Amino acid sequence: MKINRCQICSSKKIKKIISLGATGLCDTLLTYEETKRKEKSYPLNLVRCHNCQLLQLDFIVDNKELFHLDYPYKSSITKPLVKLLQGTSVYLKKRFKFSKKPLAIDIGSNDGTLLKGFKQMKFQTLGVEPTNISKIANKSGIKTIQKFFSVSTAKYISKRYKKASVITGTNLFAHVDKLNSFMKAIKILLDPKEGVFVTESHYAVDIIEDLQYDSIYHEHLRFYLIKPLIYLMEKHGLKIIDAIRIPNYGGSIRICATLNKNISPNRNVKQLLDLEKKKGFFKTSKYKKFSKDVIKSKNNLLNILRKIKKEGKNIVGIGCPGRSITLLSYCNINRDIIDYIAEQSSSLKLNLFTPNTHIPVLDEENFFENQPEYALILSWHYGKSIMKNLKVKGYKGKFIVPLPFPKII
Repeated sequence: MKINRCQICSSKKIKKIISLGATGLCDTLLTYEETKRKEKSYPLNLVRCHNCQLLQLDFIVDNKELFHLDYPYKSSITKPLVKLLQGTSVYLKKRFKFSKKPLAIDIGSNDGTLLKGFKQMKFQTLGVEPTNISKIANKSGIKTIQKFFSVSTAKYISKRYKKASVITGTNLFAHVDKLNSFMKAIKILLDPKEGVFVTESHYAVDIIEDLQYDSIYHEHLRFYLIKPLIYLMEKHGLKIIDAIRIPNYGGSIRICATLNKNISPNRNVKQLLDLEKKKGFFKTSKYKKFSKDVIKSKNNLLNILRKIKKEGKNIVGIGCPGRSITLLSYCNINRDIIDYIAEQSSSLKLNLFTPNTHIPVLDEENFFENQPEYALILSWHYGKSIMKNLKVKGYKGKFIVPLPFPKII
């Protein structure tokens, strides 16, 4: 669905920053048979609202198509991410006071990785996850309802559970297509006195400054600064009382909001707002430079890859995160450039193919048995730990880090 109004403030003052072409969906990989058929592709344009400063896509794909039953992503597959997600509960327990046996609800809870941290902290836990990944969570002891989160789902939960002391939405808050309905559902479940609504999303400051154009894909409808988040929360009767930068996904922002008007915001909120203004994030020139630098980064990466291929060397991709689909598609990196993508043996993406570029995803045992001269780190935001791990496992070749500035290590 093409949109011509801001997703938060409804202003028509939205202007394009960059077009990344038309791509398939990042977590809808293809079978071999499907690579022979005509594929669906959707426009991928980043735009900015000149009123509230929200960065967003101008095309929304239906959530049921994005987060289908066989959605293949599991939070627990990336060890550094597991530690970061479970750090959310540690942070909240230190930051706020809760009553006995508080309830924590995670929206878009995936395989329950985050809620396991709350369970260790003696919280009651409940996950809400629409895909079949919810079955993995339930098997591991994290009670999870397999539904899309909505007002009707919130009413269903409210009849069966007490008010939530914590509601989390990690990397989900940018995915929600019906944002106003989502916020109404949050208010139904959140305890009006001690309840804290916590979101963790890619921070637009990190995306722009680190040229993370690969994090722009159809699941991510919005890329937040603190300014539009304040506007959104106030619109729905909540107040942001804390905001911090966290390293998740290459740079994210965690915000805590409450219905309790007696709780004052800490100084972090104003400091981030001042930082955004100081760094020019409310000016058009900031985004013009970003667009030019993205094109330079793309061309530099292609020059490196083409030079290696001319030398007759092999390149294999490492990791197949959602963001890799944008990188591969925008740069037109296909099987002429990389042989395949290596994933862990527990990945649900094995033996499937990337949309548009049709690169096979294979078990990493192939990578170690027939070592290529170069490994392209597609999960570059966890690059240091991945490269260290591959070396420990016996890889003897070189690494290509694609972003923010392509380089060979």
